[in-house]
Order: sequence, then structure tokens, then C-alpha cells
Amino acid sequence: MTSVRLLKEGLALVDSGPLHMTVQVSEKDTPLSDLAESGALFALDILKGQSDFLAVIKQEAMHLSASRFYPEVVNSMIRASQAMNDPGLTPLAAVGGAASDMVADYVARRGGTKIIVNNGGDIAIRLREEETATVGLRLDSTRPDYDYTALIDRDCGVCTSGLRGRSFTLGVADGVTVMADRAAIADAAATFLGNKTTVDSPRVTRVPAESLYHETDLMGVAVTHSVGALSEKEISTALRAGRREAIRLLNKQYIMGAVISVKGHMDTLGYFVQALRTVHPSVASIGRWDYLKAPYDCHSESNSSASWA
Repeated sequence: MTSVRLLKEGLALVDSGPLHMTVQVSEKDTPLSDLAESGALFALDILKGQSDFLAVIKQEAMHLSASRFYPEVVNSMIRASQAMNDPGLTPLAAVGGAASDMVADYVARRGGTKIIVNNGGDIAIRLREEETATVGLRLDSTRPDYDYTALIDRDCGVCTSGLRGRSFTLGVADGVTVMADRAAIADAAATFLGNKTTVDSPRVTRVPAESLYHETDLMGVAVTHSVGALSEKEISTALRAGRREAIRLLNKQYIMGAVISVKGHMDTLGYFVQALRTVHPSVASIGRWDYLKAPYDCHSESNSSASWA
């Protein structure tokens, strides 16, 4: 069942199979409903391109090459996943973010000073004329409310991965939110960093991915099914592993910032160090890692995800 409808002026929803996307468009606070609906309809074309090449994007990214025979969205997914330099990633690691990018770019070419495309928590933002956007980060899916907000003042993607999200994870992070120039990169990086927050613990239950979803791209891979109460040492180990890889991606300028949350403890890196604002008071900030340097100059969420506000 496919539907495209306006939720309110300037905000359209497209719902079709795995696609649940909102497209918000305005011009200096004036909602642009026609453009929002046009972007939502375009998203259906992007979904078809991804579906038609499902056999390709379920392969390990490092074994693929971008091709003129593939849709642009597929090539974007391949490149973003390859940038992580992880032989286990498939282009599906960037599926949500890449679709958001494509729709946001499509709308931006046609107008609007503020465009926010939210594909189940994988968000693409396009801003003009000094517009800003606020994103809400929900790093613990057991709570209905956002944990943090961040003011965004530039074109970017903000994506989240982790436990109880839309895709499987190998790690124990409740949520990993990443900001990058492109949502495809942010999506792939969030998946990658979430996978790196792994610990060997009897409190972590892992099962074959195909036992949870028979058409998975992770056949034969043990994915995290549940995480019990972890010790302080295990939490610290998981955070350090994620932080180490996040710093590597920051140094390569692949990402602009990251937030990694494990059992109420978190590390904040790059853009988010200064941009993040607490909403939920019960989340501890111990283990905060203030890693901020040029070019990460700060002027200023599916289940576990970021969202727009």
C-alpha cells in the first residue's frame, strides 16, 4: 500500500513498504506544500531504483564498483559504504541516508530555503540564506522522548543506528548518531560505528541474522539480539572502541561529528560537542570526549533515531 499525503502545510508523508519518509519544505518560514509533495512522490522513484538493484546492494561493498548502469542512489550507497573501509559492510548500510539525500537534492534544485527529509530517522538537511534547523536525538529507544537536540546551521546528513533500530547491529550501543556532509555517509558511518561498540560478555546475546530476517544481507553473521546489564568496564570498552573509529573518520573528514551512547553513558565528538543540548535529564554525560578542531568549527532517529524539529 502506497500513500502520499500532506500532514500539514509544507510537510508531506510518503509511505510505501520499507519507505516511511517525511519531506518538509519552506521558504523563509512560508510552507511550500507543492514542493514537499513533489519530493515525496520523487522518493517513490528512488525506492524503485533501490529495489530493482537489491541483488547488487546486498553484496559486500568492497567487492563492488560504482557503475553508469546503476541508478545514482545505488552508486551513492556503494561509495558511502566503501568509505568506511569495512569488508563486512554492504551498501544497505547507507540505504536510508542515500534516499534522503536524493530527495533533498531534488527539492533544493526547485526551491525552498529550508528542506528537511526524514527517512525513518535518516535525515538530509539543506539550508539557504542563514536558515537553521533543530534535530532531536533519541539515543535510547525505550524512552518516547528525545534525549538531546542539536542546532544545525549547514547542509548535512544526520543519521542514527544502534540497538532496536531498523537494521541489525553487531555492537551494544543503544544509539550512534553521526553528522556528515551527506546523509549517505552519515548513515554508513552510524552503522559502522555502532558495529564497533562490541564487547565479549555473557550479558550480550547474539544470533544469526538470518534467524531474524531470512532475506538479510548479513547471512551467516551473528548480530546483537539483546544486551543485559553491562559492567562499567564493558561499557567503557564499547565506548572506547566506537570513539577510536569515530576519531579516525573525523581525521579523514568523512564525518563532522558523532554521539555514541551505551547504557546511559555517552561520548560526544566533533560538531556535537558544542551543538548538543540536553533534553532528558537522566542521561549521564560521563566519558564525554571533547574532540573538536578545524574543520569541525561549531557556530553554535525507526526506533533509535534522530528527527527534525
